[in-house]
Formats: sequence, structure tokens, C-alpha cells
Amino acid sequence: MASIPVFLTAEKHHILIVGANAAAMAKAALFLETGARISVISPNAHDAIQEAGLDSNVTGSEKLTAFNRAFTEDDLNGKTLVYIATNDELTEERALRLASARNLPVNVVDKPAKSNFTTPAQFSRGPLKVAFSSGGDAPVFVRRLRSSLERLLPPSLGVLAEAAGNVRGRIKSLIPDATRRRLFWDRLYDNAGTYADLPKDQVAELIVDAARNHRTGSTTGQVQLVGAGPGDPDLLTIKAHRALQQADIIIYDRLVSRDVLSLARRDAELIFVGKREGDHGIGQDGINKLIVEEALKGKRVVRLKGGDPLLFARAGEEMDALRDQDIHVEVVPGISAFQGIAASTQIPMTDREYSNSLTLVTGHLKDGAFKDWARLSGEGQTLVIYMGVRGAPRISAGLMAEGTQGSTPVAVVENGTRANERRFYGTLETLPALVAENSVKSPALLIIGDVVRNAADLNQKQFDTLLQQATA
Repeated sequence: MASIPVFLTAEKHHILIVGANAAAMAKAALFLETGARISVISPNAHDAIQEAGLDSNVTGSEKLTAFNRAFTEDDLNGKTLVYIATNDELTEERALRLASARNLPVNVVDKPAKSNFTTPAQFSRGPLKVAFSSGGDAPVFVRRLRSSLERLLPPSLGVLAEAAGNVRGRIKSLIPDATRRRLFWDRLYDNAGTYADLPKDQVAELIVDAARNHRTGSTTGQVQLVGAGPGDPDLLTIKAHRALQQADIIIYDRLVSRDVLSLARRDAELIFVGKREGDHGIGQDGINKLIVEEALKGKRVVRLKGGDPLLFARAGEEMDALRDQDIHVEVVPGISAFQGIAASTQIPMTDREYSNSLTLVTGHLKDGAFKDWARLSGEGQTLVIYMGVRGAPRISAGLMAEGTQGSTPVAVVENGTRANERRFYGTLETLPALVAENSVKSPALLIIGDVVRNAADLNQKQFDTLLQQATA
């Protein structure tokens, strides 16, 4: 059911509620807090309102008026919204017909087919209000969505928002620059929990004090090195998502998925600095320079890296460049590819039967070659190789030369955790052919070790077949 999301100015509306059953009282209680005028028409309206504990003097208050009588057509005069919640079907049909004839918005509670508008599920923190609707298709999803927000957002956010509204003009005069002012509000939001249990007036003064300190502070922006995870946007951390929503500039690599980028603030500038086949782009020095330049402009910069930013991602070089310019940098960790792929394939990286150690290496070093194969070879360990697709023949030969059995299980996982993930299983001896025959492309991860036997989609019969192929 298609709908138009609209917020109405409560004080300009007079709501008529026909009926006084439990559903009617629930609507009256919901709207009492908004400032709208409410009239309840029912032969037992007075008693129902008193039993519900609603604030009414029954003879007519400014907000809520109860009329102990049957509904008449004149009750529609001056009303802007009509709710019908009565157990009397004749009254329901008559009120619906008369309200519809006047083109009034009318809602027959719990009967969307008879209504021309619905009241969505609501969530609020002070002046912050969110409405949810599924058009009646998925009410459980709506409830879950609302409960998710309730868990995420502290109650103190409402007090903070109301206090912020009261001093908004003062903040604008203290921080006239729009970018710096947005950074200030972002930081205030992030620290909403620190204002818990404080009175609104005190919170307002604390906001102003914080703005004064912000005004006199450094004009340099800030940089966050953010882990984008292996590609599945559901694996992004809450803090990483928040960083994407607050960034002015997002500088991202090739391994960052489009699904993750779609979570960024819509007006953020996206700058691609990844490497492609035969194209090294602006290079690491150019990336360092770009990050520093944007931060010195006072921008909030997110350097977005696939996986975790501190694992095979040259974060050390970027942090050194930022520290040289006294630019504040924060690291937001992410789920690395080996963790995401371990979960999607259900391969435990360590196992009491097969492996008591885990080694992570990259297939690329500064001189382009890995030499210490002896340190990586041996039973009882799991070897995970990043960026090892091109070097598959060298990896296979190097490990076997140092004594690793050619029958050691191997998993090759391309685009791990993403919708287009591909998995291939073989042995160390057949690894080069496995990569070549399936045209495996980066990003792909190599997992070498007996733990591969535990893969969810590789049963013992399949593994025995792999061994036979390897020894044939």
C-alpha cells in the first residue's frame, strides 16, 4: 500500500475520536503529548478516559474534551482528522460515510482497507521524531526497526536536541564557518550519553561552552582511517557507519565495495585512489599528500580501506604523514577478509585437531618477493595469504620445497562475503591450476591448512576426491 509520509503541525489540528474502547484511548494518549486538540465522542467517554488515566476535566479542557453521547454529523464540524474506534458497527459505518463525504482524513483503527490514512509506529527522543510504516505488509519488521533505534539512541539525546535547538543561534554566531559548525554538531551527537540526567538549562550552557572551546581550537580537520570490512555492508561496524555519515571527503581503495560506499553521506565527495591492473594511480605518496591537504582545509576526511586499516593496508605510512603535520588521526577497525571469509565458509582458523597457530602474510612485499618459506611451512598451522592469486605457482612451489605436503588442503575464496563470492577447494599441489582454471581474480584469499577440511560446503567424500586428484 503506497503512502505519503507527512508530519502535521499538531497545534493546528483538532482530532475527533469516535468511540471509547481500548484502541480509542490508546490514540487519545498518543496525541495528548503533541499539543493537538482532541474530542472523544461516545456514550461512555467520561468513564473510559478516567479509567485510562488521561488528563481531562471531562467538562472540557484545552487539550482533551469528552462528550458522553452518541456521534452526530455536527461533530465533524471544525475537525481536521477523524479516528473511528468503536465496537458499534452501525456507528462506524455512519461516521466513516459522513467523514468521507466531507473529504476528511479518516482512520478506522485496525482496518486499513476502510481508512484513507494510517498512523505509523513512532519513536521519539525529545524533538527528534521518527515514524515507521510498512503499509501493513510487515508490521513485525516495523516493530523490530523501532526497537533497534531504541537500543541505539540514548534517552539523553532528546534533552540534548531540545537544548541544542534553544542555543542554535548562539552557536552559529560562535562558529560562523558552516563546515566547522557541522563538525561541532557531529561531535556533540557522538557524545550524547555524557549529558544523561542533566537538566536542559545546564545542557544548553555546556553546549555553548563547548562551542567556545571549539571556536578557539585548531582549524585543522580530522582524519579517520576506517576499515570497510571484506565487502558485505552488514559487517561494517557502527562506528565505521557513523564515520561515513559524517565525512566531507571519503578517499577509498579498489577493495571497498559499492554497497559499503552507498552508506556514505550523500553529499560527501568520493575520491578513488585504488590500483587497477597496470595502473598504480597516484601512488602511496600521492595518497598521503591528498589526505594531508584535505585535512589542512578543515575537512573531515575518511580514508576508507578494505578489511581492517591496520592489516596490509599501508596505514603506518599514512599515519606518519599526518603526524608530521600534527593532524589528529583516529583508527576505526574493521573485520578483516580472513575473519569474514572464515565466517562465510565456516572454516575455523584454529582447531584442536588440525591447527594451533595462524599466520597471515601478504603475497606482495616491497621488493615483490617472499623468501622465508621455511618459516611458513609445517603441520599444525593455518596459513592465510592475502593478495596471493598472481603468486600461486611461487607459493605452491616454495612451501612444498620446504617440506609442506602437496596434499595439504587449500581454499581459494574470491570476493569473500559479497553476493558474488566464489569458493574453490583443492590442495597445495593443485593450487596454481585451481586459480588458473577458474580465472580467479583479486580480491581473493588463500587458506592453506588442514582446517579447510571443516568448510561447510566441503564434505569428506569431496575432500577424498580432491586428494585422489592431487596424487593421480
